[in-house]
Amino acid sequence: MTRFFFNLATRGTTISDTKGREFADLAAAHRHAMQLVYKMALLEGADWEDWYLRITDTENRSLLCVLLPQMSSSPAAATVSVNQR
Repeated sequence: MTRFFFNLATRGTTISDTKGREFADLAAAHRHAMQLVYKMALLEGADWEDWYLRITDTENRSLLCVLLPQMSSSPAAATVSVNQR
């Protein structure tokens, strides 16, 4: 198992994940990130324009970035497909 960190970021701002989470591989970490994005998109009143999740390893090396969807007027306006296993 490998520990991955899911840092929320935008221009000039990063909210660091200090605990991380263990997954078998990067594909599993990506699925987890997509689930987080889906949950965040459902938050009413949140503006996620230009935000993304930056997945890093234990040495803070960037492995993958997942963009958050830009919401038009309501969470129902965006559809995020999440492959849950």
